[in-house]
Amino acid sequence: MAYRSDLEHLDEDGYTQLDFNSRRPVVSEKGVLSSPCPPNWITHEKSCYLFSTSLDSWNSSKRRCSQLGSNLLKIDSSKELEFIGRQVSSQPDNSFWIGLSHPQTEGPWLWEDGSIVSSKLFQIRSTATQENSSHNCAWIHMSIIFDQLCNVSSYSICEKKLSV
Repeated sequence: MAYRSDLEHLDEDGYTQLDFNSRRPVVSEKGVLSSPCPPNWITHEKSCYLFSTSLDSWNSSKRRCSQLGSNLLKIDSSKELEFIGRQVSSQPDNSFWIGLSHPQTEGPWLWEDGSIVSSKLFQIRSTATQENSSHNCAWIHMSIIFDQLCNVSSYSICEKKLSV
């Protein structure tokens, strides 16, 4: 792919103007690509993803994502699950909180937006034992979704949808 200098994206001082409405990368005069996502976030399809580097509980992770203008990961498609699976598989010692919780023990698993998880997409594997059955949050480890105690410290994945 050939890149060309595009003066229409430069302001009067020669700095690149970012176009957040466009999903194609903007190339500055110096040939530097700028992403529609913030620094350290990964772009895939119509979302930006941030894989945290600090350990937190599910609730603290949810709060931190919210402070960044995002939510804990919601897996909408098998394509997205494959992408996330590839990312987390490169860190086999780590698990990552996702935006799935089980607010009522007898109720369904819900995403942060209140929608019910699709059983066609993945199954949630149980790690609960008889004496401790309150595993009401979910994390992904090596492409597999597990239930877990919400106060366990783990990494997390924030997701920010790109505006279309």
